[in-house]
Amino acid sequence: MTFFPPAIAFGRRALPAIAAFGLAALAGTAQAQTDPAIPAADAVPATESTAVPGPISIELNKLEPQDGACRAYLVLVNPDGPDITDLKLDLILFNQDQVIERRIAVSLSPLPTAKTTVKLFDIQGQDCERIGSVLINEVMNCSGADGDVPNCTRRITPTSRVNAKFFK
Repeated sequence: MTFFPPAIAFGRRALPAIAAFGLAALAGTAQAQTDPAIPAADAVPATESTAVPGPISIELNKLEPQDGACRAYLVLVNPDGPDITDLKLDLILFNQDQVIERRIAVSLSPLPTAKTTVKLFDIQGQDCERIGSVLINEVMNCSGADGDVPNCTRRITPTSRVNAKFFK
């Protein structure tokens, strides 16, 4: 028995038929990709799981001496939400020589969506002039009505308007 390639076995008329079949198959694939009933990958709407919310900015705006304490003013903005009902930070205060002065926990709740909020707290026994920098050591809690806020630590962006550096 002799083997002949398909084009030879079916004669010259087979080539146009085979080519037409191949083009029809390719056209079907292209149609499937542009069919409006099938959404394109980039047309899928963002959901809570795929949307990346913007930063939560926390600015150390002012340090003010206050009767044996240092009053700290923080300006917070949570532009993309969700509303944060409980935000607690573990802060480490360093002196001018970058030696740890103290550790404090502060509650900055609530933090509503799309609203600038000012929170202030007194650090008893602390001289404001001795604060060289403030580290956000840990986000102790960051939750909203639906539980923990995803990526809260990563979203926090600290800045400072005073001489003391504010960082994480």
